[in-house]
Amino acid sequence: MAILLWMVLVTFHLMQQIITIFPEDKAGMLLGGFWFKMSLVGFLLSNTIFISRIFANIEKLHVTTLLWRLFMIGMIGITVIMLITFANKVTESLVIHRYLGPVFFGLGLYALLIFFLSAIFIFRRFILYPRTRRKMIAWRLFLGFLYISLLFPFNWGNFSLGMYVVFSYIPISLITLALSANVRWIAYLNFNQKLRALGLFGLIMIVIVTYIVAARRLPFQLGISSGEYLNTQFFQYIILFSVVYSSFSILVLFFNLPTSSIFEMQSFEIASFSKINQAIQSNLDHADIMNTLLDASVMAANAKAGWIEMISDDTGIPEVRICKTISVQETQIIHQPVDLTQKILQDRKYLLIRNTRWRRSLVRPYGRPNGTSESRYRCLLGVPIISNSQAYGVIYVVNDLVNSFEDVTVQSLVSFAEQAGIALENAKLVRNSIELERYQEQLKIAKEVQTQLLPRNLPFSEAIEFIAMSENAQEVGGDYFDVLQPKDHIYKVAIGDVSGKGTTAAFYMAETKGIFHALARLDLSVRQFITTANQAISECMQKGFFMTLTYLEINTQDREIEMIRAGHCPAFFYDSAADQIRMLREGTLGLGIVRDMSFGKFMQETQKISYKYGDMLVLYTDGILEARNAAGEEYGYDRLQAEIEKNKKAAAAEVAASIVNSVKEFAQANIDDDYTVLIIRFR
Repeated sequence: MAILLWMVLVTFHLMQQIITIFPEDKAGMLLGGFWFKMSLVGFLLSNTIFISRIFANIEKLHVTTLLWRLFMIGMIGITVIMLITFANKVTESLVIHRYLGPVFFGLGLYALLIFFLSAIFIFRRFILYPRTRRKMIAWRLFLGFLYISLLFPFNWGNFSLGMYVVFSYIPISLITLALSANVRWIAYLNFNQKLRALGLFGLIMIVIVTYIVAARRLPFQLGISSGEYLNTQFFQYIILFSVVYSSFSILVLFFNLPTSSIFEMQSFEIASFSKINQAIQSNLDHADIMNTLLDASVMAANAKAGWIEMISDDTGIPEVRICKTISVQETQIIHQPVDLTQKILQDRKYLLIRNTRWRRSLVRPYGRPNGTSESRYRCLLGVPIISNSQAYGVIYVVNDLVNSFEDVTVQSLVSFAEQAGIALENAKLVRNSIELERYQEQLKIAKEVQTQLLPRNLPFSEAIEFIAMSENAQEVGGDYFDVLQPKDHIYKVAIGDVSGKGTTAAFYMAETKGIFHALARLDLSVRQFITTANQAISECMQKGFFMTLTYLEINTQDREIEMIRAGHCPAFFYDSAADQIRMLREGTLGLGIVRDMSFGKFMQETQKISYKYGDMLVLYTDGILEARNAAGEEYGYDRLQAEIEKNKKAAAAEVAASIVNSVKEFAQANIDDDYTVLIIRFR
């Protein structure tokens, strides 16, 4: 359309050249007539719309790139004008020369128009950096005056000079000055970029002056009337705007050169912000880290609102944790129907939606906008909060203007999010380190205590031999065994197992040792010992914990054993005279299960056994029985009895070692519970 209307304008000038052969009143009817004016309006309007669309998507191009392109557009136009001038000189002697003038003029006019329109819409990118409501209003007023000027293609004589100044030039001059003052983009350039931009603006000013001079002289050189194009308000507005904004930019660039080093230092500090670990070292609270991150991001992005969504440790689903000037319900409206948080965390990069109402992923079927059309926010930026090992969540900032977050803003938020990710990772590692250190300290203490509590050397005499082998599934355990000899011919023996494993069981085992040593030195019967021990353990053990115990007294003078089993594993007794092994099953409840005086009701009579030379008693904990092989089978009583049968006449140490090796071989050395074996060989 623009090319067609340009051809129409050139045709009007050609017809003027032809009609000048005829009387002047007929020639004057062409230029300045109604159809000529309508063609001119259409030509200017169509080119304005065309150029605005070309430069509508230039947000990602750098300043110097845009200025270079504008300069190249200007140089192409100047080249066209130079060729026109050269062609005019060459064809001066030809008859067709007077008819080539309108064509040459039309080409020069098109080159001038394309350049100044390109300058306006490229400068628009600079002016709206960053976008604010005030800038948008001023820019729209300027465009409004520009389009209104198309209604008056020539300065008709119906208005006085004073009216033109008051109603046209003063307002457009004020708006131009207001827009030209928006040069904040200069602050984001380093020294080299500012220097290049200053040089390009200088070249562009030379191109502007060249165009103005050519526009004044070229029509007369071609021997035609220009139709007062340069006297139209439209051309005056675009030339005025280009000259004023270029001049402002040159001045600001020139005076900003000395401060470039300061800005570069600040930029370096911002880029290094994520590497500073002061906040990481001093703040381990997630809530404080999130609040600091959100406040800094909203301020840096000049956003209207923001929120942070974190992945729940329990459900693994994103949850809104912190909001700033926005409700949780509105964040859900913006999200529908797409889970943006999961997408951002999966991609591990930021997501910038310049216009939420026209984003395809946020549009429902049939092209109807989703719930985002109900929200007042139009631009959304989501940045992932991640570390090398974990994705924590996403920080969102929103604004009510389309395309309101620039690349510098995005990079700032990415730096903030990286720092937050490091802080969260550090907080997690520190907490884990504290927990691990505390746990290791507990294990160290418990292991030292347990090592000292379990007897290193058991009593040995010609009448009796004691051998024990014990191992914990963890650093410490709840198995306990001990042998005391309060009198020459009396031995008191205990083997037990505190419920559970680890440090808690180990500490309760330590308390059991104290109880055993205290009661074993008293002149208590076996039954009284168990009753008193149950009362003591019930008072010192936390509810939910209990202990199994086998307690026995051995009288080597009478060669008699009195034993009671309180919930513990049955013992095996080898009778050498009968050459048989029997299981001693009689017993009562474990200690700490019944915590009152009714415990005695559940007790059975103690078991008394007379022994002879060569007899043997095998005591053990449930870690032996419950050891499992790869098929999930337990070691059990039968295998244990068979192993005892195989070594019934061996020394006590050999019997203990044989049982332990058999269990380990069965379980492939993977025993999940504490185990203890105590062998008593009678002589």
